[in-house]
Amino acid sequence: MKIIAIGGEPGCGKTTLMWKIIEQFKFEPKYENYKLVPYLQCENIYILGKYEKGEVFAGTDRMSMAVQPEAIKFLATLPEDSIVLYEGDRLFASSFLEDCVAKYETKIIYLKTDNKTRKERYKERGSEQNETWLAGRESKISNILTNFILMFNIETHQNNNLDEQGQVIDNIMSDINTWRYR
Repeated sequence: MKIIAIGGEPGCGKTTLMWKIIEQFKFEPKYENYKLVPYLQCENIYILGKYEKGEVFAGTDRMSMAVQPEAIKFLATLPEDSIVLYEGDRLFASSFLEDCVAKYETKIIYLKTDNKTRKERYKERGSEQNETWLAGRESKISNILTNFILMFNIETHQNNNLDEQGQVIDNIMSDINTWRYR
């Protein structure tokens, strides 16, 4: 199994990026649940999380806080040739990522944006997260980036504009197509 985990601080463009990947595969708006793990499926590609048209906060952010143990069980039920993508806070956590790295070929994509771009995005989407909460997210990401078990699986990508976003999407699509047709 191959896993692509996409993370970063709030406002770095994780959900927007995932929406664009979903559009490339023409996923039908079909949602199935494995206990607490909602997902989309297109052939052997699975996207974890909830994605409904018009949502600003989608993906794993719409999952239960208790999803990690169920997601581990869910991954174990998938065929070996599966490709799994996810983004967002619920599953972009050291313990879950460590489990993925130990069991599967895992690529961790860290999206990085400058402060000005992030603040503009907060304002555009009407985000009202307080500074303490945002600082907690920054600490969580910092801990993942310096985690010795994970650091060799992490790729950092700038995501400040559409050109940079296009490069990240091209990178992910290249991985998916390589893995799909091995």
